[in-house]
Amino acid sequence: MASFARAIACVSPSRATVVNRSSSRDTDHRVGADASPRRRDALACFIALASGVKASDANAGDVLDGLVRYRDDAQAAFDAAPEDEVLRGQLNFFNKQVEKTRANAAFLSELAPRVEDGLENYTSALTFSVRDVEKEIDFWTKACGMRLTSDVGSGTTRVATLAYGQTSLYVDDGGKAAIVIKQSERFASGESEGEIDGGNVLSYLQITVPFGLRVSQIYESGGDLLYGFGYFDMRSPGGIPVRGQVATRRDPLEVVALNVKNVREAEKALVAAFGYVASKPLDANKYAPKSPPGSRLLAFTSPSKTLGILLQPSREKLRRGDVFDGVDVVGARSRAVDPVVLDGVPFAFAPLDESLARRAVDVDLVRVPAT
Repeated sequence: MASFARAIACVSPSRATVVNRSSSRDTDHRVGADASPRRRDALACFIALASGVKASDANAGDVLDGLVRYRDDAQAAFDAAPEDEVLRGQLNFFNKQVEKTRANAAFLSELAPRVEDGLENYTSALTFSVRDVEKEIDFWTKACGMRLTSDVGSGTTRVATLAYGQTSLYVDDGGKAAIVIKQSERFASGESEGEIDGGNVLSYLQITVPFGLRVSQIYESGGDLLYGFGYFDMRSPGGIPVRGQVATRRDPLEVVALNVKNVREAEKALVAAFGYVASKPLDANKYAPKSPPGSRLLAFTSPSKTLGILLQPSREKLRRGDVFDGVDVVGARSRAVDPVVLDGVPFAFAPLDESLARRAVDVDLVRVPAT
């Protein structure tokens, strides 16, 4: 039980921490999550464990092995005091996390060889340029529960990468798509006034998070909440339109919705170049607006498990704007293709480097203060 005691004591102040349930003010403002104390310590410990795996020493089973140890110690603690509801809640939490991580590892064990052999690609990242990188990091980590995996450079060279786990296909909690946040050159000096043109090609970025959204942190980071019943219509500080909902999904980064002039032509181009598989939109949330008629969902492997591209027909005059910089697709070097540009949005291909991927492509967190 000693290791479980250490687990319960491992509450981390890391920026990767999704929730801090020790503050009644914060729990009062949480949306769609269990605010009871039953999972408080277990959740904080799990986040500290998952965010503490370094690229240099991450092995395929690091996170799962740690979760199994914590689960076993939680079982022993509960067996010794079966009337303790807090221990029951912690045991249930770790059981679910072990099950989820095992399922993710099984999914990746099938996906990775297909990517290596050039049979399939995967959507790996979305890139944005924003006015204030620091506020954007606060929004995605504190309000939306993402993990900051790297933050390097300063001024116009500053780039932060965030994901709901690790991005490598070779670690058990990996295979998660990333958001890459860059400093907009226009606002790097802090002297330029006005707003960044968000354009209208990017309709929204949808996230489906398991632990809820923190309304107070949406506002404190400079974001905005426009609607909040059944789903949450938000704007990040940098002007990224975000649609959020609370549920469990393999990768909480669910879909990026794009307005395009011709859905069929756009679908044909992406399928031909990258091997996307097209289907009807899922539209699983009965409270959220349905996709416009004629929309198509493009994804690799499974649209319910990987980041998808939702193509929506639009009759407006479309412009990309200054915020959305494009989509990255990763696959085997043998399948390298030229970039595809849809209504100003570039889809760029990057080959999977096995030597890096097998060590885990997430870099150790490096913070370089902007100067």
